[in-house]
Amino acid sequence: MSIITNPVWVRRPTGEDVEKALPRRAIDEAVSGRATLICTVSTKGLMENCSIVSESPAGYGFGDAALSLTKLFAMAAMTRDGAPTAGGRARIPLAFALPQD
Repeated sequence: MSIITNPVWVRRPTGEDVEKALPRRAIDEAVSGRATLICTVSTKGLMENCSIVSESPAGYGFGDAALSLTKLFAMAAMTRDGAPTAGGRARIPLAFALPQD
């Protein structure tokens, strides 16, 4: 299955969505982090079968936080000969920053 290199996102999480997903431990310890997911793209452009590729720093739950946001992603459906087709995988990097007061 190929990696989609230039996805056309029709829906993505907002900054507020990402802020709400911040892991409690990261908030308590004032730690920002990152996570990268890989997901299969459905015929409707939805993310399925997502898994964590990386997260840093480890142990704060940024990977799980990223997984909780996958339902908020949608990309333009891939087509083959004019028909929607499943296929390809999307690599999704996410950054989690603490809110600025």
